[in-house]
Amino acid sequence: MDNLIKFIEKFNEQLLSQSFFEGRTANGEKVPGIFLRIENPVLYIIGVFEKDNQEEFTEILTTYTKEVSQDLEEMRCTHIISLGIYLSEEEGGFPAPVYFDERIHAVNWRYSIEKKKVFAGAGEPDRLFGIEKLLLHAAEGKVAEAPPKPAMKGGLPWACIFIFLLCIVLLIDTTLSARGGSMIRAYGISRSGIWQGEYYRFITSMFLHSGIMHLLSNSIFLYYFGFKAEYLLGSKRFLILYLVSGLCGGLFSILFHDVLAIGASGAIYGLMGAMFVLTKLYGPRYTGMNYATMLLLVVTSIGFGFLDMGIDNFAHIGGFIGGSLVFLIYRKLDRKQKEIST
Repeated sequence: MDNLIKFIEKFNEQLLSQSFFEGRTANGEKVPGIFLRIENPVLYIIGVFEKDNQEEFTEILTTYTKEVSQDLEEMRCTHIISLGIYLSEEEGGFPAPVYFDERIHAVNWRYSIEKKKVFAGAGEPDRLFGIEKLLLHAAEGKVAEAPPKPAMKGGLPWACIFIFLLCIVLLIDTTLSARGGSMIRAYGISRSGIWQGEYYRFITSMFLHSGIMHLLSNSIFLYYFGFKAEYLLGSKRFLILYLVSGLCGGLFSILFHDVLAIGASGAIYGLMGAMFVLTKLYGPRYTGMNYATMLLLVVTSIGFGFLDMGIDNFAHIGGFIGGSLVFLIYRKLDRKQKEIST
């Protein structure tokens, strides 16, 4: 019995670390064993139950799912996946919830803590949204990975503000001065320039823009992803992420797209890559977007980039890869630091 209680506690911790939240009634009362996570357009409802009183627990999950389904539109969801997990070593199935609403899809699992294995009902998946991995982690007694805490609890994201102001000043200078074209040729990223040893172009090119719309489009992403990244990582780590992403974007540009290019988009896509990985690992708690939405944004942004001949899309790809890798390196360093401290 103690092992069962400990397993349930560990599994609950795993769920909470992955942006699931405890189910509550309209009056705010906690519903034991029920957890939810919104991944628009799907709402996941999980019921975790012991083998005893299975019919009672099934009724709890069924009733709660029906009640929540009435608020689907407010949650901006169109479907519910209701997963009942019954903890038992015994063979055989358990009564699955029955719904007469086509928006609700019921899945029934039996989980063996001893065998560390999911047994799904007939015709049902035994893998769903990574929940099977969380069950395994709980069975192995792994400590749930705590979501990262913001490095900045207050103040302004001065690194983002500085980058924006610098780009504004340079845009005004290149637009109003008669030497705007010569500056772009002298400081934009180009294969011939890099081959001649003008490595400063990797840095200078990411602060130059061709016009107000070019800067505006990058500034929107800088505001949305950059502010979040700086608050989470701190200004120093944010600047490293930004510059490395820009460098990777410039590298991809000269390797795969031999043109004179300027703009912060390589660095901006690096921020998007970092936030994409963050959302994949920890859910929407930081970006306000779930993984499916972030994936759609990434695919469409890079996909449409190939349709416009005036866009250096390889810089976008390089920046995205660079930013994703830098964030994963940060995560690995933080894990090692935590292991050392404990």
